[in-house]
Amino acid sequence: MKRLIFASILATALAPAAIAATVSGTVKDTAGNPMAGIPVSDGFAVVLTDASGAYSLETDKAAGLVFVTTPSGYTPAASNVNLPLFWNLITSPADEDERADFVLAPVDDSRFAFIAFADNQISNRHGEVTCFNTTTVPDINASLAQLRAEGYEPFLIALGDQAHDCYWKANRYGLQEAYADLRKLEAPLYNVMGNHDNDNTAMNDFDAAAEWRRNVGPNYYSFNKGGVHFVVLDNIEVVDESPLKSKDGECVYKHRIAPYQLDWLRKDLALVKDKDTPLVLLMHAPLYYFPGGTRQYYIENPEELLELLADFKDVRVLSGHTHVSYATASEDGRIYENNYGAVCGSWWLNARVDLGNDNNICRDGTPSGYGIWRWNGKDFSNYFKGTGLPADVQFWAYDLNEVEFDNEAVAAEYLKGRKKENEVLVNVWGYGPGWKVEVFEKGKPLEVERVRTKDPLFLISCPIPYVEQGRELIGTVRPVFTMHMFKAKAKKAKTPIEIRVTDPEGRVYTETMERPRQLTTKMKGAE
Repeated sequence: MKRLIFASILATALAPAAIAATVSGTVKDTAGNPMAGIPVSDGFAVVLTDASGAYSLETDKAAGLVFVTTPSGYTPAASNVNLPLFWNLITSPADEDERADFVLAPVDDSRFAFIAFADNQISNRHGEVTCFNTTTVPDINASLAQLRAEGYEPFLIALGDQAHDCYWKANRYGLQEAYADLRKLEAPLYNVMGNHDNDNTAMNDFDAAAEWRRNVGPNYYSFNKGGVHFVVLDNIEVVDESPLKSKDGECVYKHRIAPYQLDWLRKDLALVKDKDTPLVLLMHAPLYYFPGGTRQYYIENPEELLELLADFKDVRVLSGHTHVSYATASEDGRIYENNYGAVCGSWWLNARVDLGNDNNICRDGTPSGYGIWRWNGKDFSNYFKGTGLPADVQFWAYDLNEVEFDNEAVAAEYLKGRKKENEVLVNVWGYGPGWKVEVFEKGKPLEVERVRTKDPLFLISCPIPYVEQGRELIGTVRPVFTMHMFKAKAKKAKTPIEIRVTDPEGRVYTETMERPRQLTTKMKGAE
């Protein structure tokens, strides 16, 4: 059934466009069998294929493409290296009819695994492309090989900011160049659009994503794996006349889901009849965050999104953007979010500036890294994997008696009022609902207090050596307060301390801290 699309649903100042063409085609499997009931969309209308696998879609071709929502048990038969081609570009004039066919290959995805990472931000500045290729790429590929050894055929999810809009033209390093590096990752790659993936010369949000759609695919779409429904949203809305308002060459934007995306999402989720179906929502900017230690909404229009999610009983949100890590859940427990610290750490600081250490670390102390997820057909299992670190390293631990800084200008706020009181500090990067942190002295449990503070390893790895080089302390180098910190006070200064961290799945991570322990840039697992 044909459905009209009106460009007036765009949340831009674009004038309404007339419907002028029909895009039609078929969806078949690799044996040539028609596939009925497959959703096909241009980003606005959603139609289903009929019994012969055929569809017909009236469109103004505003997005320049059409895409299918692949069902569980199938994957796109074609790919551009590691980009699954679940979409077709439509390039003929807007008033000409066009054909776009899709072929899907059957797969066994009853069990699946994927790796999610955020904010690689490669843009050919001062060596970070080399750093990405020599650290992130081999580490992720090794994890992919491990998953294959376990019997999975894994895929990848990039959670946005694959490139950096400021350097598309200055360094001649845009989306095409960034994806030349991302194609070295050895698994199918599904992509989320970030703020730095927008064209910073575009005058509205829809046009700012045009370069992405031409080179990477839809900036919002859905797919299914093993009975799980995945939805990708672009929750960065570039403001009108952004180039005229920018002070630094970056897009000016809001953390907001545009009305035309919400309209598409309503149609997409209406096709998921069983609301017990697990829903994985992939966005660049997070749904939640923790200013001052209390949970708040990060995006500007959460109510509109939450209304569409209201009937789903199991929603997992994966996000990035903040360059820090945290996990949280809605009050009713239906929605659980993992916000991932950046693959680029503190904006590839140690790749851009020689700071005398090899740490690629985020401003909250989280190492660069990514999430590893497994689905067993009923439940998800996941954990954070630090780049270059063993999988069982899930926290840093500090003997605060030995935490001293030479540079008082950087560390003054951290050290203010602090005395040597035999305290230990534990930074648990992935901490959220369901985690447990215990500290023991000679087998006896100590009282553990959750605190809001800064990470000592980040201080000595990034801002202190940065300032000591005579550089002004800029935002990308400034440490931030985080709530995934835990403090315990021992009775003595030199007794060993056992730290035991349990994640929501019952995995236990331990460390015995022999004290005194000097603060160095080489922490547990980084040797």
